[in-house]
Amino acid sequence: MNSPERFDRSQLQWHWQHFELFSVKQWHEVLHLRARIFVAEQQCPYVDPDSKDCLSWHLQGWLDGTTVATLRAVPPGVSYTESSMGRVAVDQSLRGTRLGWEMMHMGIAFNHRMWGTGIRISAQSHLEQFYHSLGFDSVGKAYLEDDIPHIEMLLPAAERSTAA
Repeated sequence: MNSPERFDRSQLQWHWQHFELFSVKQWHEVLHLRARIFVAEQQCPYVDPDSKDCLSWHLQGWLDGTTVATLRAVPPGVSYTESSMGRVAVDQSLRGTRLGWEMMHMGIAFNHRMWGTGIRISAQSHLEQFYHSLGFDSVGKAYLEDDIPHIEMLLPAAERSTAA
């Protein structure tokens, strides 16, 4: 894996795919990255794959043939009335390269294009300012999810142009 200082963004490949279209190997790579971050790194034992995965679209970023970033876009009515995003993961070696910011912008555009709703997320509280920078507003009070402080956040639906 490249280190961030040698990270060649032109080598990064992005691909959206619905769960039903993943090969076993591709899905294993997504779960492997998520487990390294959400279970091992954050030391939070919980069942990562859930029933939402099967209903969702997933963004996968590859570098040197390895999955280095992923997120899932959840249709409206599954987690919330609005669409949602979650399981946002960037390989530890590539943090600080704005890869998460880039991936979130792709996720926001995808959700707005696919469903045209606002986007509601359950954000880890330490990332609240990051999500504010993307236009999300905090709603409600902080709560614990898997023993990690979280806050619900909402990004309003994109304004649709009425110009013809």
